[in-house]
Amino acid sequence: MPQTMKDKILDAAEKRVRGAGFSAMSFRDLASDVGIKSASVHYHFPTKPDLGEALVDRYTSQFKEHLEQIDTASLQTALDSYVALYSQALVLDETICLCAIMGAEAIGLPKNVNQKTKAFFKMNRMWLLDLFQRNGVENPEDTSCLIVAALEGGMIVASSSDDRAMFDQIAKAAIRSIAKI
Repeated sequence: MPQTMKDKILDAAEKRVRGAGFSAMSFRDLASDVGIKSASVHYHFPTKPDLGEALVDRYTSQFKEHLEQIDTASLQTALDSYVALYSQALVLDETICLCAIMGAEAIGLPKNVNQKTKAFFKMNRMWLLDLFQRNGVENPEDTSCLIVAALEGGMIVASSSDDRAMFDQIAKAAIRSIAKI
């Protein structure tokens, strides 16, 4: 199935946001990226907040699909796969999690985009909470918050330090010390 113009715009927007942040992205740049006029971007996304909301919705949906694929794995396998979702962005895409960028910009985000970003983090915490409760991990609520914070923060620190191996070090330490496995 051929990619729609809307999907091309979302792809270009995700690349730009993950590279420079939501505030740095413009409709003019996106139009140039996909070979259309700026007015055509507005046809698909009337406002930048509309685009931001659609972008976070799509990212959250894709991430949720990955979580569903690893949900029935053992605790260690599920955590390894979960960490790999983040690591893939650093290693393959040479970027960080879209919602890590959005979260860092939370103060300046449009309200609807900020709410969607919060929902992404909540989805991750709830998925981890369920995983930890099913597997008898101590303090599952605190542990789920700490794992998300360690991975999201670890991506930012590793990326800004230009040291991708640092993320693996942070992730392994977090899993080992927080989840006690």
